[in-house]
Amino acid sequence: MKNFLIVEKNLYIKALTFIAVLSAVPSSNAVGNSTYVGADAMYSASTFQQDFGGNVISKKLIPGLNLFFGHMFNEHFGAEIGVDVYKRMKNTVTVETGSVLLGEMITTEPGAPANWISTKTSFSQRHPYAGIIAKANATNNNSVSLLAGVSLSHIKINYSAFDDQAHDLLNDEVVRNFSKTKIIPIIRATVEHKFNDKFGVRASLAWKNTSAFKLKSKENPSVGALIKAKDTFTFGIGATYYIF
Repeated sequence: MKNFLIVEKNLYIKALTFIAVLSAVPSSNAVGNSTYVGADAMYSASTFQQDFGGNVISKKLIPGLNLFFGHMFNEHFGAEIGVDVYKRMKNTVTVETGSVLLGEMITTEPGAPANWISTKTSFSQRHPYAGIIAKANATNNNSVSLLAGVSLSHIKINYSAFDDQAHDLLNDEVVRNFSKTKIIPIIRATVEHKFNDKFGVRASLAWKNTSAFKLKSKENPSVGALIKAKDTFTFGIGATYYIF
């Protein structure tokens, strides 16, 4: 965790330095220069491959918050940094024998009756990011923009199998912990309406390449349980305040 916080801090310092340097470059269209902050209420569709966590981890839309800071160097180009943080999702399910659980088949002895295993999971994630923005004005007060960048994404999943029908599959509660930090590409499209020079509202749709995440348990990373994520899509609605 300490190393992750150091890397995350370094990412923000580099991103802020990048924005500051570009802000100092003279622009042929200084009228479009602006610096802004804001927040979005987010919903994330974060799911996992069926046999690698998808049948036990919550599939519900996940509420979250995006805090951001950006600067437009001119009317059409800028940069933004921010962080997406999401609610920790918990789930309890029963999985039948014959199913694949975290990449491993649940089996019973030949001739034995069908059985099941009860599992609990918790899933948390955060995505600090930095990106370049291309923007076009649809009207005087409305604009569309596209952000392309990278996210220093962090996913953490805790899993436990705590009960089974015949009490012969589990001698004790089985606990597995998964955690990984990875730099992945992100793309976000945004539509914004400005009420005046200071305030605006925006709606956004974003994609994150979270399918790059393949998480092995800390307890036995060389073999055994494996979780594979799918790509993430998020939708947000928020407000923007233009500092100058």
